[in-house]
Amino acid sequence: MSIATLLENLINKKFYDTKKEIQNKLDVFYAMSKISDEEYTNMTLKVEEVYAEPVEETTEEEAL
Repeated sequence: MSIATLLENLINKKFYDTKKEIQNKLDVFYAMSKISDEEYTNMTLKVEEVYAEPVEETTEEEAL
């Protein structure tokens, strides 16, 4: 199993508590040339998707 596959699985399972934690891991592996440009880009986009902050819906009455 490659490091990229392992990292992708951890992202998909939301293993880390925060987006910052996994992004720091990706940054280190990328800086050490353990993952490619394409893998880094794809996983960064996946992190944004998986760790997105939930958007609160407000009703019209709450908005007023």
